[in-house]
Amino acid sequence: MRLKIVATAAALLVAGTAVAPAQDPTPPPAAQDTTRGTLGSMLGTVFDSVHNAPLSGAAVFVLGTSRIGTTNERGLFTIDSIPVGMRRVHVVHDLLDSLGITMVTDSFPLVAGERKVLEMALPSSETLVTLSCAPATRRLGPSAIIGRLLDADTDQPVGGARVSFAWSELSLAAGLKRVPKVLGATANAEGVFRICGVPSEVEGTLQAEKSGITTAEIKVTFIGQPLVIQGMRIGNANTVARAQVDTTEMTAPVRGVGDQRFSAVNYQKGQAVLRGKVVNANGTPLANVRVEVEGTVSRALTNADGGFTLTELPSGTQSVVARQMGFAPVSQAVDLTTREATNTTITMSRAVQVLDPVVVTAESDMGLENIGFTSRSRSMSGTFMDAKEIMRRGPTILTDVFRTVPSLKVVPVSPYDYAVESSRGNMLGGRCVKYWLDGNPYEAVFPGDVDRMIPPYDIAAIEVYNGSTVPIQFTNANSSNCAVIVIWSKYRASQPVKRR
Repeated sequence: MRLKIVATAAALLVAGTAVAPAQDPTPPPAAQDTTRGTLGSMLGTVFDSVHNAPLSGAAVFVLGTSRIGTTNERGLFTIDSIPVGMRRVHVVHDLLDSLGITMVTDSFPLVAGERKVLEMALPSSETLVTLSCAPATRRLGPSAIIGRLLDADTDQPVGGARVSFAWSELSLAAGLKRVPKVLGATANAEGVFRICGVPSEVEGTLQAEKSGITTAEIKVTFIGQPLVIQGMRIGNANTVARAQVDTTEMTAPVRGVGDQRFSAVNYQKGQAVLRGKVVNANGTPLANVRVEVEGTVSRALTNADGGFTLTELPSGTQSVVARQMGFAPVSQAVDLTTREATNTTITMSRAVQVLDPVVVTAESDMGLENIGFTSRSRSMSGTFMDAKEIMRRGPTILTDVFRTVPSLKVVPVSPYDYAVESSRGNMLGGRCVKYWLDGNPYEAVFPGDVDRMIPPYDIAAIEVYNGSTVPIQFTNANSSNCAVIVIWSKYRASQPVKRR
């Protein structure tokens, strides 16, 4: 169903009264009054109440004529040489299509030599949610997500697709565990979907699916606002296929507390191409950054110029992930299509912050003494491995190191990725594992990415703790009752001691 916004129906669009040309105090330079006996003109504005800004780039049609205007950056438009008579105006814009709105005025008279002044506005976010969502649904949650789903390769609306928003909530009934919550809607024939009943303060992911083809999970955040507008694109059976992988190795991804992935990874491939560049906050290219599109087998390292190319990608809204030692991982949405290569720039602006090192008395102490590893290995209960012990285990990837640690177990989460679980569990029944890298919590983008953290040969030491044995400096609000793995790079261990 498409919402039709007109002046008389919702008082959201106001047609102004006619004024003489001399009375208009600020006509734009391009405006021209028509004084011929059978023609009139229009001067108007279109305002975007959702974003509280003028609506630029909107096409303004005078129905029943061939006259068209376009709004500028101030939302202004002028249309001249309009045949007189009863007229209506139709406003077209991508934002209106995404909201499923048809914006048209009621009929009004246009007389010869007249300049009609129109002031038009989109509905506010609150009004849109009120019109889109039933009162009973809004009592479950006051906010909503509205968007439009298009075919990534044809730009045609995709009807019948299932669009879902998922997040997690702390549940007392479940014993203080986080439980997943999902709301969904089906896109109509015009591709428009409306998900109602969303909490006003929540962070989750939005994903579309049709006939087994999926988009990535796109992060959506509500911070008190009533509405989020999120358009998406999806591939079709002609451009997307399931990736040929060894299904005997595949299991559902492991999801711990705080993980922002709510569905199993759907491995897909296609003919889309993604080209891009990875830079730091100053715009300097970053080399040897690992870049991949989630849910595909296409991966690359950036070259000396920060450039990369990924091929055989599925069309649609996907998520590209970049990882580099010393930076927090970055994940951003990209719209891929087979019609042309997509170009993107990824900025890794947030460096991993290193906590102040443990203070020791001898400035000449280096290596493991600098990071406190030696003293903790003597006084704390846990598993401790220096570089020699790590390499003795013959690891190819990081998770190989943990295969023989008694308190841990390594499980596959895809044909190419592994996750580490606590083999002992905790008092809440979970098997979560939290990581610290060089004194700072390591932020994962999705389960199974631990092997992208650091190669085994670059590690100076590893500490493994369970439950109450975790040292206070390696605990935070999200790691209580979880096993903790602390990893120290050789670079960090080689740095001199700093005094406070």
